[in-house]
Amino acid sequence: MSFDFAVIGAGAWGTAIANNLARLGKGKVIIWAKEKEVVTQINNENKNDIFLKGISLEKNIFATEDLSEALASYIFYVTPVQRFRSIIRLQKNYISNSKVIICSKGIEISSGHLLSEIMNTELPNINYSILSGPSFAHEVADNMPAALVLASKNIKNAIDLSNIISSKNFRLYPSDDVVGVQLGGAIKNVYAISSGIVKGLNLGENAGAALLTRAISEMVRISIALGGKKESIFGLSGVGDILLTCTSEVSRNFTLGKAIGQAKDLNTIINNNNTIAEGYFTTKAIYNLVKSKNIDAPILNSIYRVLYKDANPRDEAASLLNRPLKNKEFS
Repeated sequence: MSFDFAVIGAGAWGTAIANNLARLGKGKVIIWAKEKEVVTQINNENKNDIFLKGISLEKNIFATEDLSEALASYIFYVTPVQRFRSIIRLQKNYISNSKVIICSKGIEISSGHLLSEIMNTELPNINYSILSGPSFAHEVADNMPAALVLASKNIKNAIDLSNIISSKNFRLYPSDDVVGVQLGGAIKNVYAISSGIVKGLNLGENAGAALLTRAISEMVRISIALGGKKESIFGLSGVGDILLTCTSEVSRNFTLGKAIGQAKDLNTIINNNNTIAEGYFTTKAIYNLVKSKNIDAPILNSIYRVLYKDANPRDEAASLLNRPLKNKEFS
C-alpha cells in the first residue's frame, strides 16, 4: 500500500497531525509508533487512548511499527528531540525524494544543534520545513481552529507546502526564518516551566505577567544571537506559543513547573508520566548554547539551576526579583 503522508511518532502531537492530514481528503496517512499497543489500537479501533484519549481518528490512517513502511511524499517528524538524529539515520536512505516537515520542538543536548542543523548534516540535499506555533494536540485532533508557522529556507517552498496542508481550521503562515521559528518553539518550553513554578509558589498573577514579559525579552536576545529574527519571536512561533504554553494547565511544561513550585520531587514527576515535558531537556541544551555565546538570560539560568543543580525555586525567584533595574524594558 502506498501513502501520501507519513507521520513519524504517535504521541499526542503526532497523532493530531495525522488526523488533521487525513481530514484533508488528499490521500492515505501512515503513522509510525514504537509501541505495539498503539499500532494495534489505531488499526483496529481508530483510537490512540494511550497518548490522545477521547479522539476518534479518521479511517484513512494506518499505523506501523516498521520505519521502513512509514514512507510517503510528505513525511512529518514528531519524535522526541533527543531521538531525532537516530531515527533520521534509520530512514535516510529511503527519504531523499520526500519533503520533510519537522514538527518536534527542542535542541539536541549532545551537540547543541537545532533540528534543522541535524538535517543539514545528515541529509544536506533534502527539502525540509519547520512547523511550529501555538497548538495543543487535542484541539487540533478535534478540528478546532489553530494558526501556526511553516518555515523553510526557500519562502516559495513554505508557501507551496502551506497551501497543500492548510485547511479552514488549520492555518499555516509561511516564513523563511528557519532558525527563529525553531528557537521560539523550543525555548518557550523552558519559560513555560518557569511560569508553572511561579504558579506553584503562589506568587500571583502580577509576577506571572512580569516573568513572561522578561522571558520574551530573553527569547529575542537568544534568537538574534543564534541567527534568528526578532519578528519570529513576536509572532506565532514565539509570543503566540508562549501565550498558550505558559498559561495553561494543559501544557506539560507548565504543569511540570507548577509541581516543582509545590515542592514535589522532580524525579517522581518524570517517572510517573508517559511523556516527559520537552522543556526539561531543552533547558540543558539551550543553557549550554547561551553560556558558550555569553548571552544574558537570567530566567533561563535560574530554571537550569532548579532542574539540574537542585536549586530552591523560591530562592531563585527572589534572586530574579532583586536584579538591578534597567532603563529599557526589552534590554
